[in-house]
Amino acid sequence: MANKIKIDKLSLFLIPIGIAVNFIGGQIALLLKLPLYLDAIGTIVVGALCGVVPGIIVGLVSNVLNSISDPITLFYAILNIMFGIAAAYLSKKGVFKSFGKTLLSSLLFALIGGGLGSLMTWVLYGFDFGTGTSSIFAIPLHETLGLPKFLSQFIAEFGMDIFDKVLTVIAAFGILQAIPTRFLAKLPLGKIYIKDADLALEDED
Repeated sequence: MANKIKIDKLSLFLIPIGIAVNFIGGQIALLLKLPLYLDAIGTIVVGALCGVVPGIIVGLVSNVLNSISDPITLFYAILNIMFGIAAAYLSKKGVFKSFGKTLLSSLLFALIGGGLGSLMTWVLYGFDFGTGTSSIFAIPLHETLGLPKFLSQFIAEFGMDIFDKVLTVIAAFGILQAIPTRFLAKLPLGKIYIKDADLALEDED
């Protein structure tokens, strides 16, 4: 028999919290009319602490919920899913233990969100500009500088996404650093973030 995918109880507890964090971040960006998304913080944190499958679930469900008010958001669910996969991989490599490496990881997340995202926008809108915030920057690049439409869309979305993902990974880093040792010890990837001194104290207890 094939091995069944199992999710521990604590990870199941964190999944809805991750979804809520994504929703709140996205709503803040909308209410403040920011040229940002801030809707992947929960996906990255859950992926970093609980692994690939919980990260995927948070990313997928977050986009499904957002698609209720904006149906096209559902097509971009693959991006949030990839954020969860990337977060789990980077976590295992110890990237989120270092603030500097965490900042660098924003480039990978921006390539997924802005790079692949711009390609999806290009296809979904009939090889033309989308209707989102990125179009505010993409259209002038095309009309004023004469850049090809897709290149204009790519530059606009990737540029926006770098800024968005820098803030996103900083927030995720702060959350990971703030979680108590006793809680981290119970999560699938939590021990990665436990300092040696704290781990020693845990063992003594």
